[in-house]
Amino acid sequence: MNDFSHLDFQSLGLQSSGPVSRCSPEQRWALALLGDNSPPEEQQAKPKHSNAHRIAVSQPAKNNPILALKLIDRGEPSERAIETLEASHRHLSNFTKQKMKAICSGWECMDTEDRNQEAFTYSTTHQDSNGYRAGFNAALKALEKHVNS
Repeated sequence: MNDFSHLDFQSLGLQSSGPVSRCSPEQRWALALLGDNSPPEEQQAKPKHSNAHRIAVSQPAKNNPILALKLIDRGEPSERAIETLEASHRHLSNFTKQKMKAICSGWECMDTEDRNQEAFTYSTTHQDSNGYRAGFNAALKALEKHVNS
C-alpha cells in the first residue's frame, strides 16, 4: 500500500530518466510540489559565493571599503552588511582618525559625516598628508582579494 505508482509524475513535468529518476517517488513528488526538478544533491553542488565575496562585489562596499572590511572581518551576513553599508557614511582609517584628531580642533565634537568631510577637505588641500586617499585605496585593494577568492 506504500506504492505511489498510481501518481502521474510525467504530467507534472518530471523527467523519467536522468538525475531525478534516482530519487524515490516520494522525493520526486515533493520536488514537483516545490517546483524544483533537480535532486537535492545537485542543489547543494551549485557553487555559492561566500559572504565576503558578496559584500566585496557590492557597490556600497566599493563606496565604503574600510567599513566593508570591518564587516567582513566580523563575519556579518552579506544582506545585513550591505544594508549597513548603504546606511552609513564613509568610515576613515585609524591613521586618518589619529592624524585629524591632532590637526583639527573640535574633531571629537563632529559627527561621522562632518569628520569625513573635514578629512576629505584636508586631504585635498594638503597632498593627502592625513592618509585619507591612501587608506581608501588600500582598503579597495584589500577588498579585491575577497572578490578573487
